[in-house]
Amino acid sequence: MIIIGRTALIVFAHQERTSFNFAMKEAAQAALEKKDWTVLVSDLYEMKFNAVLSRDDITGEPKEPNHFKYGAETLLAWKEGHLAKDIEEEQKKVEKADLVIFQFPLHWFGFPTIMKGWLERVFSSGFAYGAKSMFSEGPFKVNCPH
Repeated sequence: MIIIGRTALIVFAHQERTSFNFAMKEAAQAALEKKDWTVLVSDLYEMKFNAVLSRDDITGEPKEPNHFKYGAETLLAWKEGHLAKDIEEEQKKVEKADLVIFQFPLHWFGFPTIMKGWLERVFSSGFAYGAKSMFSEGPFKVNCPH
């Protein structure tokens, strides 16, 4: 059964084009496209994705410039449309995706730093989670009958 109109996002974090990880990304992309999926790719090294959380993640002045609190400031920036352009672009990809694939090598039993930074910056408070609506709203909404 082919479901028309599905979109996948592959978030890829490996700098070497001859790596097994790159081959896995290419195989996943080809298999999905063969099934008529639209495939978006965020190649973090190719994009030179900034993995560092900072005041630069919001545009304009912070609400509390003398005591910058990253979580609170990015929540307000998300609500007001003042997140950095690269974050907003990646969040739009996540919103379009029916499936998100993370392809990366293990570094010390975890994500590479660039992938961790992508997760921290893109899955920001308000966009990806909140105290009351973690799975009832937003990109992680559970679409099963209750």
